[in-house]
Amino acid sequence: MKGYTEKMLYIDLTRKKAKIRKISEENCKSYIGGKGFGAKILAEELEPKVNPYSPKNLLIFATGPVNGLTLSGTAKFCAVFKSPLTGIWGESQCGGHFAPQLKFAGYDALVIKGRSKTPVYIIIEDETVEIRDAKHLWGRDTFQTEDVIKKDNGQHFQIISIGPAGENLVRYACISHAKGRQFGRCGAGAVMGSKGLKAIAVSGTGKVEVSMPNELENFRKELNEQIKERLKSLREYGTPAIMALTQTTGTLPTRNWTQAEFDGFEEINAETLKRKFIKGNKTCYSCLVACGKISKVETGPYAGTEVDGPEYETLFALGSLCGNSNLESIVKANEICDRLGLDTITTGNAIAFAMECYEKGIINKNDTDGIELTFGNHEAVIDILGKIAYKNGLGKILAEGVRKASEIIGKGSEKFAVHIKGLEPPGYDPRGLKGVALAYAVSCRGACHLRHMAYRPNLTGSHPFGRGKIDRLSYDGQAEIVKELEDFYTIVDSMVLCRFVCLPSIGPILWSELIRLYAIITGLKITKKKFIMLAERINNIIKSFNLKAGLSRKDDSLPERFMNEPVKGQIIEKTELNKMIDQYYRLRRWKCK
Repeated sequence: MKGYTEKMLYIDLTRKKAKIRKISEENCKSYIGGKGFGAKILAEELEPKVNPYSPKNLLIFATGPVNGLTLSGTAKFCAVFKSPLTGIWGESQCGGHFAPQLKFAGYDALVIKGRSKTPVYIIIEDETVEIRDAKHLWGRDTFQTEDVIKKDNGQHFQIISIGPAGENLVRYACISHAKGRQFGRCGAGAVMGSKGLKAIAVSGTGKVEVSMPNELENFRKELNEQIKERLKSLREYGTPAIMALTQTTGTLPTRNWTQAEFDGFEEINAETLKRKFIKGNKTCYSCLVACGKISKVETGPYAGTEVDGPEYETLFALGSLCGNSNLESIVKANEICDRLGLDTITTGNAIAFAMECYEKGIINKNDTDGIELTFGNHEAVIDILGKIAYKNGLGKILAEGVRKASEIIGKGSEKFAVHIKGLEPPGYDPRGLKGVALAYAVSCRGACHLRHMAYRPNLTGSHPFGRGKIDRLSYDGQAEIVKELEDFYTIVDSMVLCRFVCLPSIGPILWSELIRLYAIITGLKITKKKFIMLAERINNIIKSFNLKAGLSRKDDSLPERFMNEPVKGQIIEKTELNKMIDQYYRLRRWKCK
């Protein structure tokens, strides 16, 4: 099929062996790529109850038919694994330049299994695959690792790597790429670290063929015009632009989810970030959006800091959630997390949880090694990051994630340990966004904003596919919207396309464009109904994996804080939540207990 190499590279680190497996045309049609490939492989080859740190756990990197095209939004690829943070389906996406090189090297997917006795890294150059010693890289941060590998092997290689957090098995360690792009959520970096795998470098000389090259050129021109017209805010400010909406709607998580608007908003918003720190743009492969923003601190205690970001999720997690209005410290914390390999969302949630424990007297300075862990103390945020990555003192507990940390600390802290299925929420308070409440509860990987993007139509009041208005405070109709959004983004994540060219309501790529692009690449005409059927198949596989891993319907719920403690006069009514879940299950035709 056009758009595919129809090959997967399997690497067994225990045996130090690599082999190529063919992907059938039928599997390309049935699972599309990316998330679909990952779901099929994980379900068929991994025992759901396996320990995530076992050599048997798989780390699957998968591309789709769009990857390698010179087209905006086609630089993402998908990582699938059993999560060490949640113990269930783990999934993350990363942009940059790695995905097209993997495709150019001749592979639709890369599957890692086993465990090396000593640190190694993998180098892939077309059909040449080597497993090399990485003792000289172990202990280095992700920026240093990338520099050394490129110096030793050539600047043409694209690299993904882990930092000390992954090496030390911090449960939410991420995999880093290009000094600012991440497989951020669910602990992919910890899985990689458990395998003794420091990095993967790839370079390829092939190309991706499409069925209708002239039509692709027309599609590219149209897409670029739509990007210029519809994504102005994203191109100018990046993701921080959305903070203005969460603040004004009272859905900006603040002080460990006890408030939903931040009195320090003006100090950390997109306008302030752009005016004080942004020095340039950064783009993924062949993308016109250029949503990445390079920030540099030139004065004060954090002078010299330069980082790709901060994104909105980092601004909320290390800013408002921790009561921190010192923007310089957030930029610095972003850089530290990128270098050490820490997911900023879970990291910020863990720190905010610890701050509430500290202020309630559950932990004290003896527990924090003298750090005054109070809300708003930006120096404390900086100080605790290294402790988490290296598992020192309180950091060893926080490295477990909020759910496990609360179980260790006890003393009633479980009541304000905010997580869903073990995954800490992103920057949208569901009490003021009822569709998000449902989407968080039923998400396959726990609290998640990307499997559905429900926060955007809820915040804007516009139906994601142009069918009228949405009342973000109403429970009615949310189940249908969440289900369709999940199906749509399952196809997006299998293609694999970036969210920022497939935004709810504004696209530019929505159902009809997705269908057209698939036909241009593969030559196959497919209907929306068939796409939805494929998405449902993939989601059913994932649901089945989670059930076998030990989840049940009761796990589709929300933290008590969201249902018992109002913000801006809003809570999630438990009976209404259950009604939405019932309706969602009927739409999915699920009868899980």
